[in-house]
Amino acid sequence: MEFTCDLNSLRSIANNVSFAINLKNSTIPVLEGILLECKDGNLKLTGYDLSLGIVKTLKVNQIKEGKVILKAQLLVEILKKLDDKTIYFKTDENLITKIKTTTTEYKISGINADEYPSLPEITEKNKISIKDVILKEAIFKTLFAVSINNVQNPILCGSLFKIKNDVLKIVSVDGYRVAISNSKIKNSNVNSNFVVSSKALNEILKLLKDEEDAETLIETDEKHAVFKINGYYLITRLLSGTFIDYKAAIPKSCKTIIKVNTQTLEQSLQKVSVLITQKISVIMKILEDEVCLQCESSLGKVEDVLKIKKEGEILEKIAFNNRFMLDALKHCKEEKILIGFNGPVMPIKIEPINEKSFLYLILPVRLK
Repeated sequence: MEFTCDLNSLRSIANNVSFAINLKNSTIPVLEGILLECKDGNLKLTGYDLSLGIVKTLKVNQIKEGKVILKAQLLVEILKKLDDKTIYFKTDENLITKIKTTTTEYKISGINADEYPSLPEITEKNKISIKDVILKEAIFKTLFAVSINNVQNPILCGSLFKIKNDVLKIVSVDGYRVAISNSKIKNSNVNSNFVVSSKALNEILKLLKDEEDAETLIETDEKHAVFKINGYYLITRLLSGTFIDYKAAIPKSCKTIIKVNTQTLEQSLQKVSVLITQKISVIMKILEDEVCLQCESSLGKVEDVLKIKKEGEILEKIAFNNRFMLDALKHCKEEKILIGFNGPVMPIKIEPINEKSFLYLILPVRLK
């Protein structure tokens, strides 16, 4: 294999492809590497950990076709250090790969490309196209509530995608909170449910663009989903099992509803969070036209008051995890929100004032 190409383009692609590689849990040496395949004037880079694969092709000035596996961490680090416009690659019959710019030359050992496992082939069943900005916001608003390392119910380590009637609903649940986003999509006759792992969603977020005309194609079958994003081909194994019945937790009405400025509430929470220590919660009191946030720990006491608009009953006291509430406020992207309560032990409901583009539930902490 021998070629030259633009260094900046290769650096960016190698970095993005390497996100699919799981160095911590890999017991197969070839899966610690990026597969480089040069053919017909194109260089294809593949990263794969048997559950997530990312592929991207780059135009190169091909001198000789061929393929090799190079250690991902090493390759990415080398490309970061080089600063020329063009880079030269040559792999010999012993898989020694020369990487050269005007002033610098590396020689590193490669691995036989024939040992690299094939990515699964998807039997296409469902296909939808969605704007990058819509998909990016929907994932951003929900991914934070995905469960981490849930051994008993591993399906909660991903987000549920529900596509029906030109609406994409994404749901994340971790046992203490629920995050739901609703996004309108055009010309979709698809009726489909599938669960995508949080690892895949994190990488999808990195690849999605903020450009209004950029679109991503999603293809799914029973076991896999493919996201075609800005020239990248990302395939992920879907999580199997039965997703939790989150609908049962959503209150149909609330005894107390407050309308509050999102940033003001977030700033108030940040103030009282300064004194929070392990297993200490924030206490909220809802009066006629104000909310009082309190915290008491071994470090001291704090109280902060902010103005609100209230409907319904006064709530004398409710406690919650400050991080869960802050996560919801940071990800909702709304100037003002509605927060609903049904007493001190029922879930707290957070939603926008107008269009119901998202809904968050937070389980309160029971006070002794």
